Amino acid sequence: MWPFDLLRKLSRGPDVGETFRHFIGCYLFGFEAEGEQQPTYIALPSNLEWLEREVRQYLQEFVDEHPHASEVPAIQATLADLPQRLAAHVAGGMGQPFLALPGVNLFIRKGMRERRKENGKYAE
Repeated sequence: MWPFDLLRKLSRGPDVGETFRHFIGCYLFGFEAEGEQQPTYIALPSNLEWLEREVRQYLQEFVDEHPHASEVPAIQATLADLPQRLAAHVAGGMGQPFLALPGVNLFIRKGMRERRKENGKYAE
């Protein structure tokens, strides 16, 4: 059965948290702004807990830096039930934006990145 597993990993990459050679499956957390050609990536966490921490930190920093922005109520509502929203978004296939704000869409998708090495050994 291993040749089929190898073909699956080569064709679509490892699942989140799963390793394959020097790559690890991860969530891609970022945003796409209107008029921009490429998305901007904020974090590439390899598990749901790390993803929640990164999303919470990013959204809270926005609220702290722009307390009077029109997007703040929507962001605070998202922060209030973030674990449930993340779980629903991840279970739902992640095809839609995680949070749509005027002029920008925050997204969470699956992808892969290189594993981090420390002293010649993989740290994750």
